[in-house]
Amino acid sequence: MIAIKAKGLTKRFPRTSRYRDLLPFRNREWVMAVDNISLDIEEEGVFGLLGPNGAGKTTLIKMLCCLVLPTSGTAQVCGYDVVKEEPAVKKLVGLVSAEERSFYWRLTGRENLQFYASLYHLPRKLARKRISELLHLVGLTGEADIRFQNYSTGMRQKLAIARGLLSEPRVLFVDEPTRSLDPVSAQAVRCFLKEKVAGEGKTVVLATHNLSEAEQLCNRLAIMNHGRINALGSVPELRSLFQTKEKCRMQVRRFSDAIRSQLCLIDGILDCRVTDQYDGFANLELMISKRSAVLPRVLQTMVHGGAEVCDCQLGELPLEEIFVHALHGASKEEGK
Repeated sequence: MIAIKAKGLTKRFPRTSRYRDLLPFRNREWVMAVDNISLDIEEEGVFGLLGPNGAGKTTLIKMLCCLVLPTSGTAQVCGYDVVKEEPAVKKLVGLVSAEERSFYWRLTGRENLQFYASLYHLPRKLARKRISELLHLVGLTGEADIRFQNYSTGMRQKLAIARGLLSEPRVLFVDEPTRSLDPVSAQAVRCFLKEKVAGEGKTVVLATHNLSEAEQLCNRLAIMNHGRINALGSVPELRSLFQTKEKCRMQVRRFSDAIRSQLCLIDGILDCRVTDQYDGFANLELMISKRSAVLPRVLQTMVHGGAEVCDCQLGELPLEEIFVHALHGASKEEGK
């Protein structure tokens, strides 16, 4: 099932650097925040919007949450149009933002949640029960009656997640959930989102520029830059798309120069060298392309030459390199 469907979604803002730019008769310059994005996000699991600051991630999320009207294009959340059926969409979504000013600092954590529950028109008895459950879920039961201004950054982020879950949304949008958090608090937030939120059957849309966070949490990723999606897929799919060569390390028994000569003749082996030899064993390092075609031939050559492969390890392309390839590759295409 498709939770979110966007087609040609576009948002541009007028550039207002001077007071004159606000005058209605002036020719305005426009900034393209989201540029013709088409996207399908399946129900359940975590979908990541990965990109540098200014890539358009937050604007895209705000359009899907009905906080910003699109300039053009359409989007549906759980089958409801974000423009024509705004009230229905708002009942189905929750938003977790790192913006602390959206809380009342002199109210306690519990009182803040009670205020937002009233905005959702939750009955008082149901709201009390729901707030107690959420405070327990995010680990803030003991700090529920402390003023928000005395919360640590990690506690504030946990309260933001609790607020996002108040209305029991089917789709939870999370914008930079671990920004400014220490490593321990950040890991706790990540585990909570993956196990307690996505693990309970909800759809989570995560906007982040943290590569390790995206790799740890997301089932699928969209890499964004300058308002566009440059690459889309799971991490293994993106690796297969951008990984043109990879390193293969082998430990081989009874390896010989004749076998090495045969390996160098295989199409797809870019480099072959022995890094270490001891007690009849050789450690090899191969640089290969076309893994599915090359590896069977490598093993076949070893066996026919009388060698025995004891270990074989393939080095995967780090997400950082996928990210760089996606951004730079798109830049080259635009420059043509």
